[in-house]
Amino acid sequence: MKTLLAGITLATAIAATPAAAVQLDSLKGMMGGGGSSLASGSVGNAAGILQYCMSNNYLGGESGAAGVKDQLLGKLGGQSAQATPAPTQDPGYLDGAKGLLKSSDGKTLDLSGGGSSAAGTGDLKAQLTRKACDAVLKQGKKMVGMGK
Repeated sequence: MKTLLAGITLATAIAATPAAAVQLDSLKGMMGGGGSSLASGSVGNAAGILQYCMSNNYLGGESGAAGVKDQLLGKLGGQSAQATPAPTQDPGYLDGAKGLLKSSDGKTLDLSGGGSSAAGTGDLKAQLTRKACDAVLKQGKKMVGMGK
Protein backbone atom coordinates (compact mmCIF):
# COMPACT_ATOMS: atom_id res chain seq x y z
CA MET A 1 0.00 0.00 0.00
CA LYS A 2 2.87 2.34 0.84
CA THR A 3 4.34 1.78 -2.63
CA LEU A 4 0.98 2.51 -4.27
CA LEU A 5 0.60 5.78 -2.34
CA ALA A 6 4.15 6.82 -3.19
CA GLY A 7 3.47 5.99 -6.82
CA ILE A 8 0.27 8.01 -6.88
CA THR A 9 1.97 10.99 -5.24
CA LEU A 10 4.89 10.79 -7.64
CA ALA A 11 2.60 10.28 -10.63
CA THR A 12 0.59 13.37 -9.69
CA ALA A 13 3.74 15.47 -9.41
CA ILE A 14 5.19 14.19 -12.67
CA ALA A 15 1.94 14.61 -14.60
CA ALA A 16 2.42 18.39 -14.66
CA THR A 17 5.41 18.09 -17.00
CA PRO A 18 4.75 16.84 -20.54
CA ALA A 19 8.29 15.56 -21.05
CA ALA A 20 7.81 13.16 -18.16
CA ALA A 21 4.78 11.48 -19.75
CA VAL A 22 6.81 8.44 -20.78
CA GLN A 23 8.11 8.00 -17.23
CA LEU A 24 4.59 8.42 -15.87
CA ASP A 25 3.22 5.76 -18.22
CA SER A 26 6.04 3.40 -17.27
CA LEU A 27 5.43 4.03 -13.59
CA LYS A 28 1.70 3.37 -13.94
CA GLY A 29 2.43 0.16 -15.81
CA MET A 30 4.90 -1.07 -13.22
CA MET A 31 2.57 -0.15 -10.35
CA GLY A 32 -0.43 -1.88 -11.89
CA GLY A 33 -3.96 -1.61 -10.61
CA GLY A 34 -3.33 -3.84 -7.62
CA GLY A 35 -0.45 -1.84 -6.18
CA SER A 36 2.30 -4.19 -7.28
CA SER A 37 5.81 -3.16 -6.34
CA LEU A 38 8.75 -2.14 -8.46
CA ALA A 39 10.44 -5.51 -8.82
CA SER A 40 12.78 -7.14 -11.26
CA GLY A 41 11.58 -10.21 -13.12
CA SER A 42 14.91 -12.08 -13.07
CA VAL A 43 18.05 -12.64 -11.03
CA GLY A 44 20.18 -11.22 -13.85
CA ASN A 45 18.10 -8.06 -14.20
CA ALA A 46 18.15 -7.50 -10.43
CA ALA A 47 21.96 -7.79 -10.42
CA GLY A 48 22.19 -5.38 -13.36
CA ILE A 49 19.87 -2.85 -11.70
CA LEU A 50 22.01 -2.98 -8.57
CA GLN A 51 25.09 -2.33 -10.72
CA TYR A 52 23.30 0.64 -12.36
CA CYS A 53 22.23 1.99 -8.96
CA MET A 54 25.75 1.75 -7.51
CA SER A 55 27.38 3.25 -10.62
CA ASN A 56 25.01 6.22 -10.50
CA ASN A 57 25.30 6.75 -6.72
CA TYR A 58 21.73 5.73 -5.85
CA LEU A 59 23.05 3.00 -3.53
CA GLY A 60 26.17 3.44 -1.45
CA GLY A 61 28.66 1.10 0.14
CA GLU A 62 26.73 0.90 3.41
CA SER A 63 23.70 -0.55 1.61
CA GLY A 64 25.39 -3.90 1.00
CA ALA A 65 24.36 -3.70 -2.66
CA ALA A 66 27.75 -4.84 -3.99
CA GLY A 67 27.65 -8.05 -1.97
CA VAL A 68 24.06 -8.77 -2.98
CA LYS A 69 24.90 -8.11 -6.64
CA ASP A 70 27.87 -10.48 -6.46
CA GLN A 71 25.73 -13.21 -4.88
CA LEU A 72 23.06 -12.76 -7.57
CA LEU A 73 25.75 -13.04 -10.27
CA GLY A 74 26.93 -16.22 -8.55
CA LYS A 75 23.45 -17.64 -8.92
CA LEU A 76 23.56 -16.88 -12.65
CA GLY A 77 26.87 -18.67 -13.07
CA GLY A 78 25.53 -21.83 -11.44
CA GLN A 79 22.48 -22.35 -13.63
CA SER A 80 23.98 -24.91 -16.01
CA ALA A 81 26.69 -27.55 -16.06
CA GLN A 82 27.41 -26.60 -19.69
CA ALA A 83 29.93 -23.92 -20.51
CA THR A 84 27.93 -20.78 -19.80
CA PRO A 85 28.78 -17.22 -20.76
CA ALA A 86 29.95 -14.94 -17.98
CA PRO A 87 27.06 -13.84 -15.74
CA THR A 88 27.68 -10.23 -16.74
CA GLN A 89 26.80 -11.20 -20.33
CA ASP A 90 23.29 -12.29 -19.29
CA PRO A 91 20.74 -10.22 -21.29
CA GLY A 92 18.81 -9.36 -18.12
CA TYR A 93 22.00 -8.15 -16.43
CA LEU A 94 23.00 -6.07 -19.46
CA ASP A 95 19.56 -4.40 -19.56
CA GLY A 96 19.63 -3.76 -15.83
CA ALA A 97 23.12 -2.25 -15.99
CA LYS A 98 21.69 0.28 -18.49
CA GLY A 99 18.90 1.15 -16.03
CA LEU A 100 16.16 -0.94 -17.64
CA LEU A 101 14.07 -2.54 -14.90
CA LYS A 102 12.19 -5.46 -16.45
CA SER A 103 9.30 -6.98 -14.52
CA SER A 104 8.25 -10.62 -14.68
CA ASP A 105 5.22 -9.68 -16.80
CA GLY A 106 7.38 -8.06 -19.49
CA LYS A 107 6.97 -4.40 -18.52
CA THR A 108 10.01 -2.14 -18.60
CA LEU A 109 10.81 0.97 -16.59
CA ASP A 110 13.76 3.03 -17.85
CA LEU A 111 15.44 4.34 -14.69
CA SER A 112 17.96 6.25 -16.79
CA GLY A 113 15.17 8.52 -17.98
CA GLY A 114 15.78 7.78 -21.65
CA GLY A 115 17.61 11.08 -22.09
CA SER A 116 14.72 13.21 -20.82
CA SER A 117 16.08 16.52 -19.60
CA ALA A 118 12.92 18.55 -19.02
CA ALA A 119 13.24 21.24 -16.37
CA GLY A 120 11.85 20.16 -13.03
CA THR A 121 11.88 16.42 -13.69
CA GLY A 122 15.42 15.74 -12.42
CA ASP A 123 14.52 15.62 -8.72
CA LEU A 124 11.43 13.50 -9.36
CA LYS A 125 13.39 11.11 -11.57
CA ALA A 126 16.04 10.79 -8.87
CA GLN A 127 13.39 10.05 -6.25
CA LEU A 128 11.75 7.40 -8.44
CA THR A 129 15.11 5.84 -9.27
CA ARG A 130 16.18 5.79 -5.63
CA LYS A 131 12.91 4.08 -4.64
CA ALA A 132 13.31 1.53 -7.43
CA CYS A 133 16.93 0.87 -6.39
CA ASP A 134 15.88 0.34 -2.78
CA ALA A 135 13.07 -1.99 -3.86
CA VAL A 136 15.37 -4.09 -6.07
CA LEU A 137 18.01 -4.24 -3.32
CA LYS A 138 15.37 -5.55 -0.91
CA GLN A 139 14.21 -8.05 -3.55
CA GLY A 140 17.81 -9.11 -4.26
CA LYS A 141 18.41 -9.76 -0.56
CA LYS A 142 15.38 -12.07 -0.55
CA MET A 143 16.66 -13.84 -3.68
CA VAL A 144 19.95 -14.69 -1.97
CA GLY A 145 18.35 -15.58 1.36
CA MET A 146 19.33 -12.44 3.28
CA GLY A 147 15.86 -10.97 3.77
CA LYS A 148 12.41 -11.94 4.95
